[in-house]
Amino acid sequence: MPQTLAGWILFDLILFSGGASITTAVKLIMSGFGKSSRSHLDFHAAYIFGALLVIATALFIWIEPPI
Repeated sequence: MPQTLAGWILFDLILFSGGASITTAVKLIMSGFGKSSRSHLDFHAAYIFGALLVIATALFIWIEPPI
C-alpha cells in the first residue's frame, strides 16, 4: 500500500484509468458486434486511458518501490 500522498494519488489514478480503459474497450468490442454505435472518440479515449494507466503505473513503481 502507498505510504505517501503522491503514492495514493497515483494509486487512485491507476484504479480510475484501469476502469475507464476497460469500459471503453468493452464499448468498442460491443460496437464491433453491432450492439452499439461506434464513435471516433471511443478510440481516442481508449488510447488516452491506456497510456495514462501505463504512465501512472510506472510512476507509482518509481515513487513507491516494493519492499
